[in-house]
Amino acid sequence: MPRQLDQLPPDATSLARRLAALEREVREMRAARRMGTASVGTLRVYSEDGSTLLAELGPDAGSGGGGLWTRGLQDPINMSGYLSSGQLQFRPVEDGQVAVPAGITYDSDAFQYTDLILTSGNVASTAHRAVVTLESTFEGGHPYVYVQAENGNQCNMDVLGVLTAANIAYGTINITPSGANTPTSFNVTGLNLMGTTFTAFATAQTTAPGTQVTGVGVQNVSATGLTVWLTRTNITSTGISWMVIAV
Repeated sequence: MPRQLDQLPPDATSLARRLAALEREVREMRAARRMGTASVGTLRVYSEDGSTLLAELGPDAGSGGGGLWTRGLQDPINMSGYLSSGQLQFRPVEDGQVAVPAGITYDSDAFQYTDLILTSGNVASTAHRAVVTLESTFEGGHPYVYVQAENGNQCNMDVLGVLTAANIAYGTINITPSGANTPTSFNVTGLNLMGTTFTAFATAQTTAPGTQVTGVGVQNVSATGLTVWLTRTNITSTGISWMVIAV
């Protein structure tokens, strides 16, 4: 059986190296054990210059919360965050509050389209999730925004404000007939509607439809304007509300 003295390194240098390695391993073990209960105040990441702050992870003293704060665009240095693959998911801190978490995914076939998909979470696993898809198309085609439930099911959308669209125009004009029972026109111009097929509607603002106001019509509907017609049994000036929808 070898003696303990025979198991020692052959020289002082080797002994010192083994002792240093042992001390390092002990420090690492102690550090790993402390990490289970240690709390880090704030973790900051700086650029190569050592002074430009890129990101910060830690508590928020003002609100009592915390999180990851990336510093965005600091001209001329552009700081960005990339998720190379997978899905970014969100769920309540409390377990069991939702059956399916919310998520953000990015998909592309690199030749035809790119999709950024935002998906709501579900309280129940059988409920449909709301999906918003932002899609760009190949070779400069118009991008699309889809609002639907998953798998193409119905999704309701409420706009708590004024909805405007480049394919819808509306307004009010006043027409004074040139004579009783004489159709008189008014040209609406200056529109700039998106689309290729145009449908127009017009109605008179009157309490005497069919008696004094005998007709309202539209003509020459296009992306830039339309002609509105009014016929009355007299020459009273009449307000006409009109709308054009393009598809």
